[in-house]
Amino acid sequence: MWKVSPTRLEDICTSIMRAAGAPGSDARLVADHLVDNDVIGHHSHGVIRLWDYIEWAHQGDLIPGALPRIVSETPSTARIDGNWNFGQVVATFATGLAIEKARTAGVSAVTIRRVKHIGRLGRYAEQVAGEGLVSMIFTNGGGHGINQAPFRGTERRLCSNPLAMSVPSRLAGPFLLDFATSVVAEGKVRVYRARGTPTPAGWILDSDGNPSTDPGDLAAGGALLPFGRAEGHKGYALAFMVELLAGVMSGGGISGDPGRSFSNDSMIIVIDPELFVPMAELEARSLVLTEHLKNTRLADESQPVLYPGEKEAEARLANRERDIELPEPVRQQFLTMLQRFSLPDPDAASSG
Repeated sequence: MWKVSPTRLEDICTSIMRAAGAPGSDARLVADHLVDNDVIGHHSHGVIRLWDYIEWAHQGDLIPGALPRIVSETPSTARIDGNWNFGQVVATFATGLAIEKARTAGVSAVTIRRVKHIGRLGRYAEQVAGEGLVSMIFTNGGGHGINQAPFRGTERRLCSNPLAMSVPSRLAGPFLLDFATSVVAEGKVRVYRARGTPTPAGWILDSDGNPSTDPGDLAAGGALLPFGRAEGHKGYALAFMVELLAGVMSGGGISGDPGRSFSNDSMIIVIDPELFVPMAELEARSLVLTEHLKNTRLADESQPVLYPGEKEAEARLANRERDIELPEPVRQQFLTMLQRFSLPDPDAASSG
């Protein structure tokens, strides 16, 4: 495994993106997102993604430094064209605008289109909760990144179409929901493949529609199953609705009618909870709910009941000073990127 400190890893990622043409502030923002995801254990959305970003920039599908453009807006809504910049840059801008509008209008809805991979949706939900607001976020792949079979189907027809929600809390982190509508995010299969380990049963089908535990079968034309497995109609229905809310409502691409290239077209909804209940009451009553759920007989005494978002909050606190461990294939990708841009100090990506 490649072991590297979060600070050093963020510096390496930033230097690579700057060499690929990103302004310093954009490069640092994206690097912070990627490394933070590794810190909290979501390696599927961590630095393993940087290789794709640099390839997209090389091919002209990602345009470093492009400014997001507000196509139209009202006091409570906006439509944003990301102009194909890094997804984290565009989505952070859009989330900030949604927060600003919700502060004055009470409720806001902002869509984005023509935007590359925006990363972990939970990061933007956390951004909203940090401002004392509530969020709902829906994201598709712009009709690309097709990797999920519909319920009762055996072929790729949908992206993994994630969604996220957040509510502020008094606890270590906000109440946070963030998951793909497929049984897992595609990136989690990518991590298993990089580690050379089989995936759990019930995650993927091979290209012939047979159940498989070989992570390489997904890359070879297989498909992810919908969230819920045997009850996959629930995940499939969520994925369908995300296509409508994120793809159709943003004016972006959808499965079956794709846009120019992969785009995390999204809808971001932000609500001021104090329109409905005082913040003190929201925090107090949500704490009552949390304690009620935690105070239960456990199926396994070593596995306590967690509130949604607790795992991420605890991992961020526990791991921020620890080295991140990444598979050897990821290290090799970093060495290649450093060499491509003639960047110094390749020993920064050494194993150890």
